Amino acid sequence: MEQVNLEKLNMEVMALKAQLNTIQKFIQEDLEFARRTEEAWQEIDEGKFTKYDSAEEFFDSLKNDN
Repeated sequence: MEQVNLEKLNMEVMALKAQLNTIQKFIQEDLEFARRTEEAWQEIDEGKFTKYDSAEEFFDSLKNDN
């Protein structure tokens, strides 16, 4: 069995911490996406949306917002 020194162990712990920080960032982004998606579905269920009869009408509305 390989003997592990403290420096190597410390390096492994630091690498794991970096990986966990990255994973935590992705989880936070996923949770925010889920929250915003749920809010959007609730608005759709409540009828709070705009319906367009054509793609052209939709693009015209985008031009008018600027």
